[in-house]
Amino acid sequence: MFSKNEYVFHESAGVCIISDIRVAPLEGMPSDRNYYVLKPLLDANSVVYLPVDSDRVFLRRLLTREEAESLLSRIGEIQELEAENPKLLRAKYIETMHTYQPTEWVRVIKTVKKRASILAQKSQKLSETERSFLEKSKQHLCTELSVVLDCDVRDAEPLLEHYMNES
Repeated sequence: MFSKNEYVFHESAGVCIISDIRVAPLEGMPSDRNYYVLKPLLDANSVVYLPVDSDRVFLRRLLTREEAESLLSRIGEIQELEAENPKLLRAKYIETMHTYQPTEWVRVIKTVKKRASILAQKSQKLSETERSFLEKSKQHLCTELSVVLDCDVRDAEPLLEHYMNES
């Protein structure tokens, strides 16, 4: 169980803070269940209500500061995704994104950046789909890093790029 004021990663809302834990926060909800009241960091006007005992929605603790620092230092060791063709690669992107894990987001970012470089040499561009996987991975990763490293989310992306370029 998570605690009030704890940051968590929610599968569709991204990084959230648990603003409250209460019984039936809205009229019409079963009054015999406790709910997390989640406030997504990237959507200040949104609120997510999630039963504490739900096993249908992915919710996890964020990395610790030490785990985040370790992840950044290991970026060079993290392998890109591999697939025989673009269709299989897209399936791997989807599968990888649905793990909701920072290490896997790094794999997606590295893969798309490598593909962008290869395509640029052929005067070709990334597909919109690949760009969206890249942006979503960076958004999730940078938001989580900003919380656990106690920095502004705008500073997390240059930090990530620095470690990516060192690898």
